[in-house]
Amino acid sequence: MGNKQAIFILGGGLVKKNGQWRTTNFDERDNFGASGDRLRVDAAYVLYKKSRDLMLIASGGKGQYGDMPDAPTIAEVIKRELMELGVPGKIILKEEASGNTWQQLRQLKKIVKKDSLDKVYILSNRSHLPRVQAMIEVDKELDGIFKKETLELISAEEVLIEHDANKWQAYIDNAYQSETMKKRIALEEQGIKQIKDGTYKLK
Repeated sequence: MGNKQAIFILGGGLVKKNGQWRTTNFDERDNFGASGDRLRVDAAYVLYKKSRDLMLIASGGKGQYGDMPDAPTIAEVIKRELMELGVPGKIILKEEASGNTWQQLRQLKKIVKKDSLDKVYILSNRSHLPRVQAMIEVDKELDGIFKKETLELISAEEVLIEHDANKWQAYIDNAYQSETMKKRIALEEQGIKQIKDGTYKLK
């Protein structure tokens, strides 16, 4: 592969279980509800196996866990989980300056310029991507990069279902029918509306 391509894994929630921090499953909540962030790690691993020339960028600082002294950055946890799956640590970069989705996208803009990336696949959950796109559209520079097809949004759920429907289809379908995910989706839709009418706090 001649051009420089990367997967930008948007960080979300963490939980601490048995003394170790990890990304959340669909039945676990962060401060904003359930989202199934672990799927982003699993999907990134599937994409890595398909094309080992891809660079992986784990994104997320402490975010909502900033007041917890023992909390790691979200990027640090994502990198560790990818390495546990078999991804070499040397190809996983960490973006740890951001505290939320908007800040992650702002950092991504800097990375695209700094590293002269030709293509970046923004990887997140299906429920999250419409708000990500709405944020991209309100930033003229990001929107310009997106329209040049340098950026592409990828759903972790779709990657995993395409890879192994027997393993993932029913699990994901059931998760999206749960009340916790319905509440999360309602929050995402409310956020999109606020972004479009200018009342969302982009900071």
